[in-house]
Amino acid sequence: MTLATWDKDITIQASTIDSIKHYSKFLNIGSLAVDPKSGEVKVWIGGVNFKHFKYDHISQSKRQVGSTFKPIVYTTALEQGIGPCTYFSAQEVEYKNLKQWSPSNSGSKDEAYLNYTMQEALSKSVNTVAVKVLEKAGIKNTIEQAKKMGISTDLPNEPSLALGTAEVKINELAKAYTTFANNGKHSTPFLIKQIATSKDSIIETFEPQISKEAAFSNETNMIMLELMKATINTGTASRIRNSYKLTNDIAGKTGTTQNNKDAWFVGVTPKLVSVTWVGLDNHEIGFKSTSLGQGANAALPAFALFLQKMNKEADFNYITKAKFKKPTDTILQDLDCEPIKKDGFLKRLFKNPNKKKRKEFKRS
Repeated sequence: MTLATWDKDITIQASTIDSIKHYSKFLNIGSLAVDPKSGEVKVWIGGVNFKHFKYDHISQSKRQVGSTFKPIVYTTALEQGIGPCTYFSAQEVEYKNLKQWSPSNSGSKDEAYLNYTMQEALSKSVNTVAVKVLEKAGIKNTIEQAKKMGISTDLPNEPSLALGTAEVKINELAKAYTTFANNGKHSTPFLIKQIATSKDSIIETFEPQISKEAAFSNETNMIMLELMKATINTGTASRIRNSYKLTNDIAGKTGTTQNNKDAWFVGVTPKLVSVTWVGLDNHEIGFKSTSLGQGANAALPAFALFLQKMNKEADFNYITKAKFKKPTDTILQDLDCEPIKKDGFLKRLFKNPNKKKRKEFKRS
């Protein structure tokens, strides 16, 4: 039997079960990059090797999107009048109506005593805060907001939606993210501009499909870009700056699903929206640890290496050197707040560590 490896094909004695085991271990990828203004596809990578994996992860595969759904939740909150400097506690909450479901965070237990602004919570991808933002914004409002942004898949009407339990296709997620780089209007990814005969007679022309109405206000658009810039500059995707030394104008979001089954990264630049998924074809198999399977480690590098190469080619300057519009002074003022506040308990505990003061706190 001939089996593929990363380097070359090998011929060995193997059974059908051996073949299934062999190919089940291959990481696969789906990566789509589009012009957010028109939806024109610039990159379409459906998998690692079409000869052996005849399955297109862009248009066929539906996977849980993890934290890449959070920007839609936060967009809804802003549209519902919740200010970006509103503080949300990171304390875990148990949902009795969902069989004691309790979302948790991957950080230290001390995080439970912190209160986050929306910008800090999104950039650090704090799960407990995302669920609370969803509940305050309204689950039905969030589902409706997702539809306005181009998501047509039926979404679960439950709090876990905030953590990206919905299964969405890559091209659909890319469509939603084009809103952030196209003044709130989503554009549908498309591959073919024209079909012509050998004598250049035009048979068919395909025009960009862009939504007529913006999915959210200009103010919300500016705030969300600042929130997702923070994800790149200081948050879960900071290796874009630290490890890959990219200085381009970039906003984005990482995503990791339950049990490390799916790794995601969405990069948003003024002229390009790129969505990358990495995982195994068999959804029952995941990465053995979050450090390996998180979006920042498994999916982000594909975008970072791609952009590094583009930066070296002058032909791509119109993409790589493009800048986001500067937010207005009013927007900057709205975002000008302390990113994290400690709960009163933790404040007093750290401020007054001696025994006497602890007793005073106990009485309060």
